[in-house]
Amino acid sequence: MRSVYGWCVALLAGLMLYFVPGTVAEAHAYLQSSTPADQSELKVAPENVVLTFTEMIQNEYPSIIVRDSKGDRVEKGKAFIHPENDHVVEVALQDGLADDVYSAEWRVVSADGHPVSGVISFKVGKTSQAFVTTNAANNATASWPSTVMKVILYIGFSLIAGVILFFLALYRGEISAGMRRKTVWLLGAGLGLVLLGLLLFLPVQVQIYTGGDVWNFDAMLAIIRKASIGHLWLIQVAAFVLLVVSFAVMLGKEWFGRVWIWTLPAVFFAVILFAKAMQGHAAGSASKSVAIPMDFVHLVCASAWVGGIIVLFVLLAKEASASLVWSRFSPFAAVFVAGIIVSGLLMSVINLGSMASLFTTDYGRVILLKIALFALMGGLGLVHYLYMRNTGKLVSGKTVIAEFCVGLVLLGVAAVLTNVQTPPPKPPEAFSEKTATKTGFVSLKIMPAVVGDNTFLVVFTDSDGQVRTDFQKVTLTAIPRGNKKSSTFEAKKNAQNQYVATGLYLNAPGRWKLEVHALTEDFVPIDEAFTVTIKGN
Repeated sequence: MRSVYGWCVALLAGLMLYFVPGTVAEAHAYLQSSTPADQSELKVAPENVVLTFTEMIQNEYPSIIVRDSKGDRVEKGKAFIHPENDHVVEVALQDGLADDVYSAEWRVVSADGHPVSGVISFKVGKTSQAFVTTNAANNATASWPSTVMKVILYIGFSLIAGVILFFLALYRGEISAGMRRKTVWLLGAGLGLVLLGLLLFLPVQVQIYTGGDVWNFDAMLAIIRKASIGHLWLIQVAAFVLLVVSFAVMLGKEWFGRVWIWTLPAVFFAVILFAKAMQGHAAGSASKSVAIPMDFVHLVCASAWVGGIIVLFVLLAKEASASLVWSRFSPFAAVFVAGIIVSGLLMSVINLGSMASLFTTDYGRVILLKIALFALMGGLGLVHYLYMRNTGKLVSGKTVIAEFCVGLVLLGVAAVLTNVQTPPPKPPEAFSEKTATKTGFVSLKIMPAVVGDNTFLVVFTDSDGQVRTDFQKVTLTAIPRGNKKSSTFEAKKNAQNQYVATGLYLNAPGRWKLEVHALTEDFVPIDEAFTVTIKGN
């Protein structure tokens, strides 16, 4: 009864917990702000176009193409990542731009390896030209080859995981010639699919990064040498080679029946899956320390659950011990279901952000489909377990085939989900705080109080609440936690008697100390410090 109870709790909890709302921590990059702002009108031509995104941008091939109303390009040089802030991409403009309307078409790749593109436009001087119809945040879904590649990988992962689970934890009997032959076939199929997926990875990434020729070998080499996603691919390739060697040695030495030896390929396989977890949505999350391990757990549990069903069905055909081994698999399956529920819940909370997003976004609707398939597959597994427990007989092969077919579709939906745009983040909340001094008050407001370009407003008032402007100079110093490299900048008085500064002075998430220093015309200093938590992007 414990196993039955575990299955029921796991399935019900899965359906309930997936609907728990949470706080968003976006996984695809969104355009947070631009300088010039979209649809803005400028008296003087800017020197460059600066785009600030909600997460880190990959260093390879960022693109900003600026055109005038005739379609002629006016940028100078290539777009590049800001050296002190990997959320910012900029490009210089030609000198002496004429009065006209300009459009900046941008395309970057976010931290999770997905392409993001859009257009902003701005006017310079007096011109009768109309603004370009723009979409300032067109976050593209990765192309279908990426989804196909992941489906191939996930099926390969499942076959390998199923074989390792079978011999490491489920089967204790004699390995017949037929079982050995089937095992070699399953491993060959699994390794072949994973190899194909790894070989397709670089061409697919080149297509994502450049939007062009998939067989650009220079671009492939650049990804391997410079991009973190390329470094992770090398780790996967190395672990895959070791995995193949370990299986070859086991096969040559007839060691399939030695349980302990299966821990070695299990370790190599785990390295491949963990590196894979670092290449997806989790890589773009502000909560990487949670998102990446949960993605890894999700991969392990899903692969072992689906792969276990396939491998048991193939290897145990006409085996006398089939009923016993299937009964051993049931508690493992319950654990895998629980792992899928917990990890899926946390990743959904991280990526969805609200209950409404589950029904109003493509990402949410794909999750709903995944939940339905998950419930169907889990329900079939529970029925199979109850039937074998009560009758001592194996269920019909057709229903088992139906269960792992649902599992294969579930893997396909999971692959699609990795390429679907996550919901946009909520607008950031500005920081605002007022503190008392010996002679009055100092107020500091930071907008939007996130990593990247921010506006700092400082207002001084006396004890009667009257605004003070009798200052020779007002400066701010931004100090990150740990007293790392600080930035000091000057704030200038505006028409509203506020002291204003704008710039990229907050370049990392976490706690910052903002020191305000003002010197009156009578050389009396005012020094106040504020503590602000900057949100990660």
